[in-house]
Amino acid sequence: HHGKRGGPHRPEHPRGDAPRPTQPRGDAPRPKHQGGDAPRAKHQGGDAPRAKHHHRADAAGAPGARRAPERKDPHSQQDFFVDGIAAVAEYARFKPSAILSVEATAAHKASAEKVLREHAVELPVLELPKRDAGEHEFAPVRARVRIAMLDVAAFEKRLENRATDLILALDHITDPRNLGAIVRTAAFFGVKDVVAPERRQVLLTQSSVATAQGGFALTELTCVVNLSRALDELKERGYWIVGTAMDGLPYEKIVGKYEKVVLVLGSEDTGMAQKVRERCDLLCSIPGKGAGGRGLESLNVSVAAGIFLSALAPVAPV
Repeated sequence: HHGKRGGPHRPEHPRGDAPRPTQPRGDAPRPKHQGGDAPRAKHQGGDAPRAKHHHRADAAGAPGARRAPERKDPHSQQDFFVDGIAAVAEYARFKPSAILSVEATAAHKASAEKVLREHAVELPVLELPKRDAGEHEFAPVRARVRIAMLDVAAFEKRLENRATDLILALDHITDPRNLGAIVRTAAFFGVKDVVAPERRQVLLTQSSVATAQGGFALTELTCVVNLSRALDELKERGYWIVGTAMDGLPYEKIVGKYEKVVLVLGSEDTGMAQKVRERCDLLCSIPGKGAGGRGLESLNVSVAAGIFLSALAPVAPV
C-alpha cells in the first residue's frame, strides 16, 4: 500500500518499529528524531540565529551615514550562457522562451540553425567572434538564456493536483558545479522542482547554469527564506520528508513506500543542519565499504543525488 499522509492506513515504519499513528499530521506532537539512535551533531550552520549587527547607522542624510548595500531580489531574471549544441537543443525543446540569442562558429552555424528550426524557434544564429591567441576556449555553439527562480507562491501553485511527486530540497550546497550537476540529474529523472534556502546556499550562477546544461529548462529552482519552515508546509500537503545521512536506513528499504516525497540533501561538508534534520520523517543512506576503514565513507553530493533519485524516480510527476 502506498503511503499517504492522513489516510486510513499508514505504511509500516521501514525500521520495523511500531506502526506509525493513523491520525492526520498535527493531532499529536511529532517525535524529536526519526532517523535512528545516533547522537545528533551540534549545529553546523544552517538555521542558527544570526548575530546582531554592532554598527549603528547615523541619521538618514547625516554626514558619514552608513548605508546598507541594496539587496538584490533573488527572484529577478538573470542572463547566462549555456555551451554546446546539446544544451541549446534542450532549451529549444523544453523552454524556448528562455533563449535570448544563439551564436555559433561559421563551421557550426548550419547545425545550430537546424536545431532551432526543428523546435520552431525563430531566432537568427549569430556568428561567434574569433578569439585571440591565449584567450579562453569556447564551445562552437552557445545560447544566452534568461532564467529566474520561483517564489513560494508560484511553487505552491505548481504542486496542485499532484497525486505522486518527488521534490528535491538542498540544505546549503555551496559549490555551484554541484548545484548544476544536481539540477541536471533531477531533470534527467523527471524531478520538476528543487527547493533551496536564500542564504548560505549557492543559487543561479554562470557556473551552475553551465554545468546543468539544459537542466534548468525542465527543473525549476525555488528560493525560500527558511528551509525548515518550507519542509513543515510540505508536510501539511502530505509529503514525507526523507533526509540523507550516513546513519540512515539503506535507501533500498524505502523504495516504493511513499507516494509524495521530499528528498533532502545536506551541505558538502556538514550535511543537514540540525533543525532541518529534525523535520525529517526518516533518514536514508547509501551503503558503501567505508565501515571499518575498508573504503571511503562518503560520496560527492551530486553523485549521491543521482543514486537516491534513480531509486525514488518512480514517484516523480509525469
